[in-house]
Amino acid sequence: MSRIITPASKKASSIFRRLWRAGDSSVLYSRPAVYYVRQRIREGFEEHKNVTNENILNDLFERCENTIKFLEISAKRKGFEHKVIYSLCEMTYIQNRYKRRPPHSNKRLSLELYNMHAHSYDDYYLTVKMMNDSLKLCLR
Repeated sequence: MSRIITPASKKASSIFRRLWRAGDSSVLYSRPAVYYVRQRIREGFEEHKNVTNENILNDLFERCENTIKFLEISAKRKGFEHKVIYSLCEMTYIQNRYKRRPPHSNKRLSLELYNMHAHSYDDYYLTVKMMNDSLKLCLR
């Protein structure tokens, strides 16, 4: 089955490669962090792979351009941007470890404790969402 190549898909693949390179340099090519950045980039593109609305695509492309600039600044200086990227990589590591083996996976949890674990990342996701909205980024 052949895939139809449109100008939007060409632009998306170009932005994907640019994000990939900027992400690698933003974590200074350190081995585990490179994998976490790449994982997040892949997840973001998988989430929006079926979008066909031109307005939404243009907004996503603008957000990707802003994110590339953010990652490039993160690579150049160890300021706020670098700390944000470092924190995102740490959270990806923690979430991956949690998915493999949740805490107390061999014990039956009370409903209250189960709900605490189920909603433990809500504040983190809200913070990232608010930062993305205010800076017009697409960090994950």
